[in-house]
Amino acid sequence: MSRLCLALLLSACPPVLPQIDVGPTFNPTFKHAHNDYEHTRPLLDALDAKFESVEADLWLDGTDLGVSHGGAPYKGSLKSLYLEPLAARLAANNGSVHGDGKPFFLWLDLKNGSAALQSTLAAQLADYAFLTRFDDAGQSRAGAVTVVLTGDDAGKRALVDLPAPRPYIRDSNSFSVNDPPADGKWGFYAVNYYAFMQWDGAGAIPATQRRQLENLINGAHATGRPIRLFANPDTTSYWSEAKAAHADFVNTDKLAELAAAFSQ
Repeated sequence: MSRLCLALLLSACPPVLPQIDVGPTFNPTFKHAHNDYEHTRPLLDALDAKFESVEADLWLDGTDLGVSHGGAPYKGSLKSLYLEPLAARLAANNGSVHGDGKPFFLWLDLKNGSAALQSTLAAQLADYAFLTRFDDAGQSRAGAVTVVLTGDDAGKRALVDLPAPRPYIRDSNSFSVNDPPADGKWGFYAVNYYAFMQWDGAGAIPATQRRQLENLINGAHATGRPIRLFANPDTTSYWSEAKAAHADFVNTDKLAELAAAFSQ
């Protein structure tokens, strides 16, 4: 047991996961732009760096949806910063975001669970045919862009209870080895890194922490769900370990640095 854990009276230590192996995995690792709207050109900077996944925080702004971390003033609207630019990009690139036919992910972080935000979001997303549609059992029609709802738990659960097909699917911000298999409502994980890990991303990862990371990712995959870790160390050492462990999304605020590391 580490001195840190002793100092935190054991109860604050992340749980040790059982060993989970899922056999050979060939899933790609996607570059994810955390709080993408904080960059100089929301979405566009990430696209220039060949990212396959971006995240936007949503607030209700009157009858529209504003994008920012803490509410007004907003960086812009969901439509102006993401939905309309993605539509234009698809039109120019033969129907895929990067022109290669590969998937792209738009994570929408609900900053509150109000009924007005839910209804506004559902109405806006329904207008875009390029979004993946889901029924209750699973994917009903693949689209160029998949919307994953994250953030407010009650809000995203209410949205996936609306009639199918829906142009989005939700995540869970917690993971358990007892979670049920993925379905058309709950298809992803977004989990706080330090809920399970202690390594700070500096130097070499301890062998026990490498195995813990592998068990977490394998455990998610055993349910049929991709996983994104957030609040993670934003270091080249962590990025390398996450990719080697077959993490589905590597979360960063450093677009150019992660793109360069992945190109090596």
